[in-house]
This record gives sequence, structure tokens and C-alpha cells, in this order.
Amino acid sequence: MSTIYRELTKIKELIEELGFTLSYPFDDLLFIDSNAFLIQYNDEQINSFFLYFNDSLAQEVQDDLTDRITTLAMGKKIQITAKGLFQLTQKVGCEEELELKFISN
Repeated sequence: MSTIYRELTKIKELIEELGFTLSYPFDDLLFIDSNAFLIQYNDEQINSFFLYFNDSLAQEVQDDLTDRITTLAMGKKIQITAKGLFQLTQKVGCEEELELKFISN
């Protein structure tokens, strides 16, 4: 079984330059402090990521963030592909677990 190395520095810097904080890296997902969006590593290509917006985020805000993220990513030689939306809800019957659902475009 091989281990996948996922470099965090460039994408963490990008997130911070946007004014957000990386709150929790989990496996191939990077959760952002406000849950406005999350980042997923694209394990098929180095320095490539997928972008998902919270489904409750207004379209205008998504468009603005997409533009800002894309511009910063180009300067860091990072590829970011908008992939869709996500929902993060409390798991029914369990106060300590969350349920993450991806909604593709």
C-alpha cells in the first residue's frame, strides 16, 4: 500500500491570502473556518485541487471567490477546478458527527 503525500503549504497560503483560515485538514479535504467553501486534493495531478462551495452561499459571493481564487492560484502555479456544491449537516441521532454531501455541477 502506497502513501499519498499531499503538500499543504501553497494551498494553505492561498486560503490565508483570501482572508480565510484552514480549520481542519482531513484526508483529501481541507475545511475552511467559515465553511464558505472546501478544497479537495486532486490526487491524479500535483498542485491540483477541486473547489466546492457551501450550497447556502449566494451565487454572487461564489462568483467573486472563484475569480479571486483563480487569480491567486495562477500566481502560485496551482490548478483549481470548481466542482460543485456541498452540504454539511449534523448527523441525525449523533451530536458529535457531521454528514458531508457533495452536489456536483
